[in-house]
Amino acid sequence: MSEFDAECANYFEDLKADSLHLRTATSGQKTMQQLRVVCGFAPAFAPAALMALTATVLALVSSDVPATAIAIWVTLAAGTHAAALFFWWKKRDAFRLTVKPERALSYTLAATVSVGLVWSAPALMAGLLGSGLSMGLLISLACGLCATGIALSLMPRAAFGLVGSSACVLIMSVIALPVPLQASAMAYLLVLFIVVTPIAGACIARVFSERATAETGMREQQEIINLLLCASDATQQDCLWQISADGRIAYVSPRFRAAMSCAEEQVNNTHFGDLLRSICVDCNPLIAEIERFIDRKEAFQNIVVQVQKGEERFWWRLSGKPSFDMTGEFCGYIGVTADITAQRKAEARVNFLAHNDALTGLINRGKFTEHLNQCVARLERYGSPFAVLYLDLDQFKAVNDSRGHLAGDMLLAEVGRRLRCELRECEYAARLGGDEFAIILTDRCDANYTAELAQRIVDSICKPYDIHGECVQIGISIGIALAPVNGTRPDQILRNADLALYRAKEDGRGLWRFFESRMDADNRERRMLELELSQAIREGELELHFQPLVSAETQDPLGFEALVRWNHPIRGMVQPAEFIPIAEQSALIREIGDWTIREACRKAAQWPGELMVAVNISARHFQLSDIAEVVRLALRESGLPGERLELEITESLLIEKTDDVLERLREIKAEGVAIAMDDFGTGYSSLSYLMKFPFDKIKIDRSFVSASSEDTVARDILRSIIMLGETLKVRITAEGVETQEQVEFLRGIACQQLQGFYFARPLNPADLAHYFIDHFRKTRLRDADMPADVQLPLKEASGAA
Repeated sequence: MSEFDAECANYFEDLKADSLHLRTATSGQKTMQQLRVVCGFAPAFAPAALMALTATVLALVSSDVPATAIAIWVTLAAGTHAAALFFWWKKRDAFRLTVKPERALSYTLAATVSVGLVWSAPALMAGLLGSGLSMGLLISLACGLCATGIALSLMPRAAFGLVGSSACVLIMSVIALPVPLQASAMAYLLVLFIVVTPIAGACIARVFSERATAETGMREQQEIINLLLCASDATQQDCLWQISADGRIAYVSPRFRAAMSCAEEQVNNTHFGDLLRSICVDCNPLIAEIERFIDRKEAFQNIVVQVQKGEERFWWRLSGKPSFDMTGEFCGYIGVTADITAQRKAEARVNFLAHNDALTGLINRGKFTEHLNQCVARLERYGSPFAVLYLDLDQFKAVNDSRGHLAGDMLLAEVGRRLRCELRECEYAARLGGDEFAIILTDRCDANYTAELAQRIVDSICKPYDIHGECVQIGISIGIALAPVNGTRPDQILRNADLALYRAKEDGRGLWRFFESRMDADNRERRMLELELSQAIREGELELHFQPLVSAETQDPLGFEALVRWNHPIRGMVQPAEFIPIAEQSALIREIGDWTIREACRKAAQWPGELMVAVNISARHFQLSDIAEVVRLALRESGLPGERLELEITESLLIEKTDDVLERLREIKAEGVAIAMDDFGTGYSSLSYLMKFPFDKIKIDRSFVSASSEDTVARDILRSIIMLGETLKVRITAEGVETQEQVEFLRGIACQQLQGFYFARPLNPADLAHYFIDHFRKTRLRDADMPADVQLPLKEASGAA
């Protein structure tokens, strides 16, 4: 049995014992009530007793009865009534006995027997009187005893004690009467006394007993109700109350008073409706409804009112049931008040979360879609225009990954707050998921206002954020679609706003752009190109071109950089700048990148000498693929030594999850593969990465080489990079070499490797074969140390080839 079940069982056992105690106390309470009523007759019977006493004394004095006997009887008779009057006087306000009911009943029985003997004693002296006096005396005594017996009929045993004791005396007096007529009359009266008094007493006692039983039952019922109320108040969270038939409060539980913060005397005897009006907020219709239920004596339940307590508001649920006594008379109401504030707050929270984003407080995607559909419906019916702004945070992923999800959540919450500050009440902002937001404008949605709002949002979001004491800065890009100009269907409007957002990101981020029809055409073109690219991978339309990496000293090829090309059957040769961004967005870059590594290793294994091959790895490809495993399989299948493969990575790869990336690079380097940092000098913190990972090569970005022809600062930067490479013992490659002047300058500052159009453009397989032939021809001529007049024709012939 559980602890709760045991507690309930103990509670009902205690309640059963209390009810049994009430039933056992009923007989004692009835006896005490009988004594109260009997004693209450004392003042009414006092004059009659005095008259009977006077008449009896006059009759006895005129006879031959000794004065001493008369005096003794008068003393006894007067004493009994004086004692009754004294007892009534002392206990007239509150009747309480200090003895037990059984003992009080015994005392009463002894007293009534004594009264019967005392008041019937003069009948024994009736024979000493004349016939008239004796009859009068007997009639007077019989009537007095009869009335006293009827008065005592509420206590049957006391009445029978009186009748029994006086009847014995009267029978003796009837026998002693010398005159038969007097004896017959007295016998008749005696029979009436003995028969009528018990019958009348029994009837009166029965009525009194029924009434006393009903009153006792009502008290017992009230006691049980009070027990239940107290027990329920002690074990439950609900507040209990009881009101009388006139609508005033008769009882409230301590919890009810505590909930109202008032004392018991402030609540009791207060009208229930007035009390509710004094504590409830804007609930007069509900209170009037409760009062109508009470007037009709009908039960009510689950009426919820709002209560004001200081600065806080609570919700109470009221239920009440009318109470009736055993005769069906209305006694009032018994009810319960439940504090459902926590439940209401939980319901409000659930309702809020059903329509709002828990993190930012903005409406969620479902509610946003509902508002968008309503706007479209108003557009179709009334022609009401509206605008949709599609927003995406810039650089949020970097903050979320570098500083943790908690910082990211705080940043999103602050973005939501800033958005609300820029909007009016009639404008809806929603968080669609992640770092994507959307806004619907319905009131003012013209192009000018929408552009102003978009710019305010961009300026607000770009301001620095304080996250855990650190300054964080992000941006936001916004795409705008106006309805009905840019669409009339929900999906069409959202798609066009998304296309405008895509254009804003392409144009440099931190911008806003309106949708334009050519964006849709560009998007269709991009989608078509994506489908064709997927087909091209399956059908083998991709091919590799190779650009030489030459020695700065001899200009002999040291290796080649593999560059992927798409040989489209209709479009012709598609450049990487056109399809690589699409591949990265659609995750096709993984298949393209893995194929490039395998194909480059296979081709390089067929080259003569120790020529190496370099493959550029994009950050997206590195994230999606297991590069280390791909490299191992490519080397094993092609038979190419790891020392002849070089992987070029950019600094963007190291910005996110640096430790994880460096660990995977170490796995690749363990295979003997060289790792080169491409586009060096254009990132944020290249030097820190050189400290974290032992790169084998640094490739200077082509922008520095191009500027070196005219810019002395660029030349100084190139010298510094070369010196850094010598210090770190890292090979330096300069790419983008296009003139002899650049070659001479780079050779003069001890740059080791050169790459650029000056030496060769990317070569397809056929051109690569010619390049090899031409290179070996030049090598043989140089080795043979042939005269210049012989070398020149060969060189011209090679150039023509």
